[in-house]
Amino acid sequence: MAVTKTNPAVPFTLAAMLLALGACATSGTDAPYEGNASMGMLIARDSCASCHAVSLGGESPNDHAPTFREVINRPGMTADSLTAWLNEAHNYPTEMGVHLEPHQVDSLVAYMLRLRSEQDES
Repeated sequence: MAVTKTNPAVPFTLAAMLLALGACATSGTDAPYEGNASMGMLIARDSCASCHAVSLGGESPNDHAPTFREVINRPGMTADSLTAWLNEAHNYPTEMGVHLEPHQVDSLVAYMLRLRSEQDES
């Protein structure tokens, strides 16, 4: 029977690799996605602007569609209530034909919050 010598560093290297792999694993308890207002502006422009005024000024192209600024400045409107409404696609009127993923909703809400009038930010 032949005797081979093992490099003493091999077990330590293997252990270090296993620890590194474990650190890369994600769990179901990762922090929720934080909305990105810049991305939200792009989503608004691409998905909403055909009906709504999505910036601070101007009128909505569709007379029946409120401006984003009107929506976000409604009494009692919160980030949570807007998020809930946008996440529940069954609330959208049929003609909207919009589907947003949860991370898109978070970004759209972050953008819309920037349109809130300063007097309403108390």
